[in-house]
Amino acid sequence: MQKASASCLHGIDVSHWQGEIDWHSVKKANISFAYIKSTEGRTYTDPRFISNARGAIAASIPTGAYHFARPDNNPTKQGAIEEAKHFIKTMAEGFGKNRFGDIHPVLDLEVPPAKKDSKAATHEILEWAASFDRYFTENTGRALMLYTGSYFIKEHNNFNHPAHGFILAHMPLWIAMYPHARGNPDYPDNTGGWTRWTAWQYTSSGKVKGIKGNVDLNWAVPDLIRSC
Repeated sequence: MQKASASCLHGIDVSHWQGEIDWHSVKKANISFAYIKSTEGRTYTDPRFISNARGAIAASIPTGAYHFARPDNNPTKQGAIEEAKHFIKTMAEGFGKNRFGDIHPVLDLEVPPAKKDSKAATHEILEWAASFDRYFTENTGRALMLYTGSYFIKEHNNFNHPAHGFILAHMPLWIAMYPHARGNPDYPDNTGGWTRWTAWQYTSSGKVKGIKGNVDLNWAVPDLIRSC
């Protein structure tokens, strides 16, 4: 995949773990976009989603939401649909009716469906994510971005479905890969059917004014905002 370039946007992703955020200070720190945890599983809503969404919007930061997938709770198509419904409903509470953020909504896929052989796990997790994506796009009209780690893709047969190939590769990719970690390359390798990232989470220990403690930092291509 590509290296980060001078044209890339710099952004953060946050959840309730960051506590109260001074979003106007974040804006002044030249942060160009923010992803905020919205939901997890079928019923959990991040307790700071509403306040974070409204704070980021008030500071004029292009803002998106992400859903932390839990296929381990229900690895079926219906389980994926129930999680997508919860994500859609909660975004409306944070962004307004029929609004889904300024930038791509995101499915955060980093939990395997169950402890079983890798072939079966790959089959289930890819079909689960495809069901979530299909329901989400059909009911919002918005393209869904996939967040996952390079290690997670490798653990699941390079996200290559045994019968149908790279069934998620049409989704914009937000890849987590930390070049400072031992053994990692300087920038993400081609993986899972993707040759280009839309966003790249490159560290979990960043520092940004307005946020206490560590925060995830990301690069993104300008199209992250232009295409939404």
